[in-house]
Amino acid sequence: MKIYIAYTGGTIGMVPSDNGLVPDAAFAKQLADQLGQYKELEHECVIESYETLIDSSNAAPKDWAMIGRDIENKWQDFDAFIVLHGTDTMAYTAAALNYMIAPSKKPIIVTGAQVPLYKARSDAMNNVLGAVSACEHLVAKKRQGVFLFFADRLIEGDRAHKSHTSDWRAFRSVNSPAYGELGIDWEWRDSHFSQLLIKPPMKFRIPDMEEGTVTMLPVFPGVQAEHWQGLLNEKVKGAVLLSYGAGNAPDKNAALLGVLKAASERGVVIVNVSQCGAGSVVAGAYAAGSALTNAGVVSGKDSTYEAAFARLHVLIGLGMDSREIKDIFNR
Repeated sequence: MKIYIAYTGGTIGMVPSDNGLVPDAAFAKQLADQLGQYKELEHECVIESYETLIDSSNAAPKDWAMIGRDIENKWQDFDAFIVLHGTDTMAYTAAALNYMIAPSKKPIIVTGAQVPLYKARSDAMNNVLGAVSACEHLVAKKRQGVFLFFADRLIEGDRAHKSHTSDWRAFRSVNSPAYGELGIDWEWRDSHFSQLLIKPPMKFRIPDMEEGTVTMLPVFPGVQAEHWQGLLNEKVKGAVLLSYGAGNAPDKNAALLGVLKAASERGVVIVNVSQCGAGSVVAGAYAAGSALTNAGVVSGKDSTYEAAFARLHVLIGLGMDSREIKDIFNR
């Protein structure tokens, strides 16, 4: 099996500098040397570093597209793909790849590390080797898709959420069990596999995504219309509303609801996602949630905010109008 490993930047390959940790351009060779020590690895791993490495806190939608096009250009030459990425925005990138390469007919796994490879107590090699093992087993089982692998958990690309800043298990799978867990052997969720046997034809849909077209609207006690008006500027075409509980926001604040309604009427797609760490938005369960529906807000159901944000960027980038995008979220 031939695996392409792209080092895009992030903690996994960082080294010290006068200003703190920075991505290391020599990391690809260092990783290749370490992988070469494992004689039992029978796979050919081709490792490349991006010319301009990304600290993931600086990652933007254009970087998702760059990674997607890199995979598309190498698609015929490799059996599986691993993207080494910083943890801060890793879940966004995994979700974006999930929507841009859908449904992927080969494994694409995004991973990284909490501690750089150069340190003695690093999780870097465990995550890289775990991602390689996942590729091996997914290809053997003829299972495909976009995933995030971290600390022995293989998570579907649109279900991953960074939930801890300093624990080895920095990511969890939201509203779905992990696709697989790696102990001495892999444990797979067979029920998951059965749901994925029938898939539509795969398409690469990698648009030029304009930055600033999607925003987030936080709901908090005392939120006012003025807080959101600046976020919903004329450039914005999509927004993720971070609501309370099952999808609620203040319904007694007419000015606040008016801001949402005005934005929706001018074509902004506003997707309602719960602030809670699990569960689903249930439109209309409470009067406070019904008010959002009446203002033109669509339910994000059980989506993570990272997935909703990335999905809006991709759909808007593809040139879809607000009605088409709302129909997709409603389905």
